[in-house]
Amino acid sequence: MNDLPYEVSPTLLIALPGLRLYALCAVILVIKMFAVAMYTSTVRMRLKAVLNPEDAAQFGTTALDAEPPEVARVLRAHRNDLENIPAFLILGLVAVLLGAPSLPLKIALIAFTAGRVVHSLAYLKSMQPWRSIGFSIGMLSCVTLMVLILIRVFS
Repeated sequence: MNDLPYEVSPTLLIALPGLRLYALCAVILVIKMFAVAMYTSTVRMRLKAVLNPEDAAQFGTTALDAEPPEVARVLRAHRNDLENIPAFLILGLVAVLLGAPSLPLKIALIAFTAGRVVHSLAYLKSMQPWRSIGFSIGMLSCVTLMVLILIRVFS
């Protein structure tokens, strides 16, 4: 049994300020994560760097005991995404659903997405200080989302 006083329809949800932008940012970030994951495979194949014996047999190479530095770098970039993007997805959705103020919400959504794209590109290309700048923009955006949520919860 549904205890909601009214029916929540897709039309009502799509009218929430920021939901379309949130959805777009979420798709961009997931595509970016998939791209970094695929790039891991590309680097592995280019270097013929596999760790599992069955993969070595499949590709006609020898299994390695450790990741080559090029592969390890891509894996670190991907792991960083896995540590940061899920928190943003949760915080962004909660902020949208709570009706956080539109302008700061939209700035935080766009800034996080742009910051993560910059971070990944800079990580893969070994570009400092851009990697740190991209990371910091993402973290500041998440802190902003937390503040927006807390303001709505306690107001």
